[in-house]
Order: sequence, then structure tokens, then C-alpha cells
Amino acid sequence: MNQKDFLDYQGILNHLKKENLRPIYLFFGKEDYLKESTLNKFKDKVIPSNQRELNYKVFYGGKNSLTEIMKEIEIIPFMAKYKLIVLKEAENIDKTERVKLIDYLNHWHLTNNFSFLIIIYKENIPDKELIAAVKRIGLIVKLDIPDKSELTLWIKAKFRRSNKKITPEALYYLQSLVDTTDLRYLFNEIEKIDVYTKDKELVEKEDVITTISGSEAINIFQVLDYLGEKKLPQALDGLVKLDQGNLPYLSILAMIYRQIRLILQTKLLLLEGANLTKIREELKLPVFVIEKLERQARNYTIQELCQAYKLLNLADLELKDNQKNPQIVLEELVINIINEGNK
Repeated sequence: MNQKDFLDYQGILNHLKKENLRPIYLFFGKEDYLKESTLNKFKDKVIPSNQRELNYKVFYGGKNSLTEIMKEIEIIPFMAKYKLIVLKEAENIDKTERVKLIDYLNHWHLTNNFSFLIIIYKENIPDKELIAAVKRIGLIVKLDIPDKSELTLWIKAKFRRSNKKITPEALYYLQSLVDTTDLRYLFNEIEKIDVYTKDKELVEKEDVITTISGSEAINIFQVLDYLGEKKLPQALDGLVKLDQGNLPYLSILAMIYRQIRLILQTKLLLLEGANLTKIREELKLPVFVIEKLERQARNYTIQELCQAYKLLNLADLELKDNQKNPQIVLEELVINIINEGNK
């Protein structure tokens, strides 16, 4: 399926702003949060909240028969202009019911101008026959995890709704501390930051760190800076403070791995003669981060960074083996990375 065959999240939002809605929509893709968000926006668009009890129905593939769903589609709305029928988990429909659904969609009468049907796939990709049947008078909507640049725009837009702006530093720390592949979790954290900052118009780094992880987040970024700067006593002191908190050891290892990877990428770009602007374009990171990485990359050789990767892999095995104290594993890792670079 080509991209021109479906709308993405921004595309369906733009579509909902118009008045020429289609009778049938099919949602698929990996991001369930966006499916729910889009469904709620659609619901707000076509059915007032005081009319939803009798005019908004949800069915589930594999649990409700298609006959039941078709019957509901044909019933005239009760004291409302429109009704909305949603078929969730459509991937669970068996073959016989799927054939029946495709046939029904292929013969959908445009005289039924009061019902909207939204078919939602939680997993898998709908087959070509179903897609073709929907496209006859409807739209296909693919809702996936956005790329980094698009996600950045979404985050900024979320804060603008509360008349707030987020600084580049705060945005960087937010995306570093939160799993951005889980949009529900990410936007929940944004809500927490919004509440924490109350009437502030500018969301800063400290607001993000304090809201999400408190002092532990501050310490992990300090450890990473000390590692890049080859400041062994300070780095070990930071690890001790982290051990007194609740940050998982594997999460700390992942952050160290990420820092070494960024230093190596920066080192390679510097060796190619890239300036800070070029490095920023390649790594897509804020200026203040690139400036730090540029300084840290000059502290290490390529050989030292390759050796750091080997040490990281060994530490990963030791942490997962559970035979050694994880705090000792991390301390030895940091000592060996810095001492290897000091030889």
C-alpha cells in the first residue's frame, strides 16, 4: 500500500476540520493511543455528548456478529442527526464474517446518510479486499509512531494549548527521559509537567526533570557528563547517588550506551571535517547538547570508543546474569571506560 492510499494522523485531523465526512473509515497502524485520540475527535465532531448514549455503539470483532453490527448501522438515530458505530479488533473477525463485511461495504447505500462506521485494527494489516471495499466510499487511516521531528511539533503543540512554551533544553530532557514510542505515557507525563508548572509560561529543564524523575534524573545526566569529560571521581560519586534511588540498573546502562554512541557519532563527523551546524543537522539534537558532545568527543579516540562498546556489552551480560552486584558492574564499567581513555 502506497502512502498516497491512506491518511496519517495529521491528515485525518485536517480532514475532520472539513464538513465532507465519509460514511466509512478504517484505522490501522501500531499506535493505539492515536487511534483512540482520533476516534474521540471524530465522536466530538459528529455526536454531541448528550446524544451519545443511544447513538454511539462499539462492537468487537470475534465477539459480536456482523448481522448485529449491520442491523445497528441501519437503525435511524434517536433524536440526533448522526450515529457512530465502531468495530474494534477487526482482525479477530473470522473468514466467513470478513467476506460478509466486504460484501456489505461494497453494497453500502449512500441513501444511509446518518450512520458512520469506523473499523479499527488493533494489530496486523487489513487485507486488500477490505481496503478496496472501504476506499470505494471511505478513507483508510494509518496511525503509527511519528518521527522525531513530527513528535517535537506535537509536544510543543500540547504545551501551547496551556499557553506555555518549552525550552529546547527541556524538550531534549523530556525526550531523553520518556519512552517516546509510548505516546500514551509521553502525553501523560506532559500533563504532569503542565500541572506542576501551573501558571508558568515557560517550561524549563528543571521542571521536566523534577516532574518525571526528580533528583535521579539530574544525577544520571551528571554521570554522563562526567563520563564524557573523563572525570572519574565525580562519575563514581554520581553512581553512588543513583544507587540510593530507584532508577533501574539496566536503564542506567542504556543511558551510558546512548552517550557513548553519541560521542562516537560526533567523533566520526569531526574527523570528516564537519562543523557544529553539520553535526546538529546529522544528529538532530539541540545546540547545547552538540556543544557538549563536541568537547567530549575530543577526549576520546576512535579506538577508545570501540573498546567502550566492548565494555558495555560485557556489562550488559553481567547485569542480566545476576551473579554480580549490579552497582559494582556499573562502577567497573565507568572506571574501565575512563581509564582506557587515560592510558
